[in-house]
Amino acid sequence: MSRDDPFAGGVAPRLRRLDRGLAEAIRDAQCRDWTADRPDRVGFARLGQVRREVLTAAARYRVAPRVTDGPTVLAVAAAGLLVALPLLLLVPDPARPLPLAGIAVAAVWATYAIRAGLRRLRIRRARHAADTPAPIDDPFLYAVTRRTIESCAASARADRSYRRRGAAADLEYALDWLSAAQDELPRLR
Repeated sequence: MSRDDPFAGGVAPRLRRLDRGLAEAIRDAQCRDWTADRPDRVGFARLGQVRREVLTAAARYRVAPRVTDGPTVLAVAAAGLLVALPLLLLVPDPARPLPLAGIAVAAVWATYAIRAGLRRLRIRRARHAADTPAPIDDPFLYAVTRRTIESCAASARADRSYRRRGAAADLEYALDWLSAAQDELPRLR
């Protein structure tokens, strides 16, 4: 998780960032539990409850999870249009059904090809990227999460909308679950 200022920006982007960080940490903890690298039967479930409460609070702000492929989708759609438009201009009488169908099929295939190429590039970059420590191993995970939740709850309590003030209660539940998850940390003897 990033160690940034908890009071920077609005509540909605902070909740979105927190959800993303919690999802990574939960996924890592669950994978470790399944492989018994670090058996922790309760920790990731309680972190999952924290994430659920954060998502409930985010719903009061009407924050939808961001689509991670947003720019890719726009690039692929633009590429499909770049293939379809010249074909529409070059083909004689493109309004007839057969040329129009051919142009549509060519645009769809070009879109799929470009999307697959962009996906391959993303996979190649991910393979060559330097390995970072696992999110669950971050020694500041619980402290940063607690600080962010507390700051979001304080901002929610100060909001003029009664609906958004209700997010403070959800975030307090998230703090309770976070405290329970931190108490369940596996101890090395």
